[in-house]
Amino acid sequence: GPGGPRPDIGVLRSDDYGQSWRSIAKGLPSDFGFPIVVHPNDADTVYVMPLEGATRSCPGGAPAVWRTENGGESWSRLARGLPKKQSYFTVLRDALDIDRLKAPALYFGTTTGQLWIGREGGEQWDCLFDSLPPIHNVKVAVV
Repeated sequence: GPGGPRPDIGVLRSDDYGQSWRSIAKGLPSDFGFPIVVHPNDADTVYVMPLEGATRSCPGGAPAVWRTENGGESWSRLARGLPKKQSYFTVLRDALDIDRLKAPALYFGTTTGQLWIGREGGEQWDCLFDSLPPIHNVKVAVV
C-alpha cells in the first residue's frame, strides 16, 4: 500500500486524508488489482475488481465486481450475467467507472475487448460490445 515497497498491492482505506491506512481486503478473493470506484453519493459504498497477482486476471477465471456498502467491513460478490468460468481477462486501473445517476450503473472494459455494464449498482451485468480492441480506459458521462 501507500509508502510500502509494493504500492500496487492492497485494498486500503484512510479516514484521515491519507495520514494512515488500513486494509479493508478481508473477504475479497485477492488484495491485488487496480480497478476501484466509489459510489458518487455514498463514500462507504465502494466497488473493486480484484485480480490474481501472478496472471493479472480474474481469480479462478470467474470475473466479479465486489461491493462494500459499509466502508470495507464486508463485501458482496456481483457477478450475475458475467461469465462463470474460463474468463481470464484483465481489467486495467482506469477501465472501471460508475455513472452519476440516482441508481448508478458500473462499466468496465477488458483487455480482450469487451465492454460490460452493471445496472442497478452492478446487480445485473450485460456485455455491450465483445469485439473491440483492448480497452485501457473507461470514462462515463451523463449528458
